[in-house]
Amino acid sequence: MTKISLRYSRALLSAIGAEDPKLEEVAENLDTAAGVLGEPTILNFFANPKIPKNAKEKTVEKVFGKSDILLSNFLRLIVRFGKMGEIRNIAQSFRDILGESAGVVTATIESARPLDEKSIEKLTAALRKMTGKSVVVESRKKEEIIGGIRVRFGDEIVDLSLAGRLGKLQKALN
Repeated sequence: MTKISLRYSRALLSAIGAEDPKLEEVAENLDTAAGVLGEPTILNFFANPKIPKNAKEKTVEKVFGKSDILLSNFLRLIVRFGKMGEIRNIAQSFRDILGESAGVVTATIESARPLDEKSIEKLTAALRKMTGKSVVVESRKKEEIIGGIRVRFGDEIVDLSLAGRLGKLQKALN
């Protein structure tokens, strides 16, 4: 989750209203839009500075305007500010925010090698205790962290990786 994606997803939630019964429908439509608009060739279209922004906005309106006016307006806003490259992150952030409001936190655990089930269960229990909420864990292998783990949940990052420690040491030495 990036700061930009978090900002846009919070803006969408506030435009809809946290109590709106159509939140799940909007989330599904946003996921669909992110799947379509997040494709490399389509992202290249939106990133092309030779194509006027109003042409890009009209394209979004033609594709999404009839099905969901709110989503269409939101996507046009993303186009206007040149943030279409963040569309998949925005959709994920929106899902995360909805989960948090329902008392569920999504956490991503990154490690240099795959974690066993017992380690994941211990980390899940620690995160549940730390947040006071239900935790859904996604585990990813990231060799570049060398060793240890990095946990991301909400807009928090707990970096217990060897790469993170080496980076801090390098900053301290410079």
